[in-house]
Amino acid sequence: MKKYLIFLLGVLHWSNSFGQYKISVKIDGLSCKDELLLANHFGNKQYLRDTSECVDGIATFMGKESLENGVYLVVLPKKNYFEILISKEEDQTQYVFHTDTLLNPNTMKTEGSLENKLFFEFNSFAIIQGKNASAIKGQLDSLEEGKDKEKLQKNLKEISKEVAQRRDQIAQENASLFIGKLYKSMAESNAPKVDESLSDDEQKKQQYLWLRSHYWDNIDLSEDGLVRSPVFHNKLQYYFDTYMPPLADTAVWMADDLIQSIEASGSREQYKYTIHFLLGYFENAKFMCFDKALWHIAKNYYCAGKAFWADSAYVSKMCIESDKMEPTLCDKKAPDLNMPDSTFSRRIRMSEIDKPVTVLVFWDINCGHCKKEMPIISRMYDSLTNKHIEIYAVYTQGDWEGWKKRLASDQYKFINVANAFGEDKFREKYNIRTTPQILVLDREKNIRFKKIGARDLAKTIQYLLEEQGIVPSKESSEAK
Repeated sequence: MKKYLIFLLGVLHWSNSFGQYKISVKIDGLSCKDELLLANHFGNKQYLRDTSECVDGIATFMGKESLENGVYLVVLPKKNYFEILISKEEDQTQYVFHTDTLLNPNTMKTEGSLENKLFFEFNSFAIIQGKNASAIKGQLDSLEEGKDKEKLQKNLKEISKEVAQRRDQIAQENASLFIGKLYKSMAESNAPKVDESLSDDEQKKQQYLWLRSHYWDNIDLSEDGLVRSPVFHNKLQYYFDTYMPPLADTAVWMADDLIQSIEASGSREQYKYTIHFLLGYFENAKFMCFDKALWHIAKNYYCAGKAFWADSAYVSKMCIESDKMEPTLCDKKAPDLNMPDSTFSRRIRMSEIDKPVTVLVFWDINCGHCKKEMPIISRMYDSLTNKHIEIYAVYTQGDWEGWKKRLASDQYKFINVANAFGEDKFREKYNIRTTPQILVLDREKNIRFKKIGARDLAKTIQYLLEEQGIVPSKESSEAK
């Protein structure tokens, strides 16, 4: 019984040690008066995790629960720092680091962690190779084109290749450890050779499609720790910057495909970070109709209850906003309007305009930007035969006399209407908050373009007329 009890206490002690962390740091040149901070990467930001306690010049970070996998930062009083790896595969109570205030990786010492030993050794190697590369670049700047320059460029490529090979070797030999997954995620995929009999454009297309479909091959989508490193955010940013065409539907497909792959693999942190990242990415996108992609993320993840980390009040507000966006997303049929003209004696229904293209404009006579845009729209309209287009301009305010004077003085010859009797809820239908707002509709009154500038109207109209086969394309006309 006594032997069993001793054995049980030993098991409990072992379990507790692996459920805690104790990181000891000795910085030559600092004393216990100097406080150190422990932070971790999370995406493209860093967050404070702990502050040090100090005895006899040894700073210690301690906690009752083990830290999650990731790349952490030990921050010195002057805000300079060095990075360390934290892994749940190791006993986090045995981490020891020793360096000086210069933080030179070549003098960094570590005990109790194989992963950090490999990490520092690689960093030292990479720094040496980086200095060699810098020296070569300096020589290249002073050389003219020729064999000497070609030789140096080749040497530069060899250095880069050698660094990548060393990193890949560590990843292969330590595949189950966090450092292995981290370093593997840094490896670049190289597209296989394509059929050289194809045209250059077709070869580039095949390479692009292969690289896009294999982009995430080296990323362990089950490893939460990759989010607690700079790698995952940079991979996300590059993927959508490089492989996403400016088409909302393709962006939605790419987003869903990645999120579903992460969800199937099991990383909750990658799942959370990717959805949060894409919400901001699509919101800030400058491409036409990308509010459709933003709405998709909000509606299908946050409002669908899949954003387990999000505050309920935040989600509720987001869902209200997404509901307002939905009626006027691109490819939706534009909500109908039936408003009186400037005589207030007759109404004009937008859906009854029988033209291949309808331009819907919301404007205000006192809006500074409207004063610049409306004359451009008017001149464009006057320059056309108007056989195939109509403009339906909605005045958004209530200065009826001022509006009528503006129409008379500026001679806007297109359809001009206003919500004179307050019966048409155009603000709610179109979520109008600022003016001017310009939407371009096809014959069926589907929204095809929105929030464009007046100077882009002519080419937008031309595109829609060409698409419907009403006018020949400019390219085919020029070819003739």
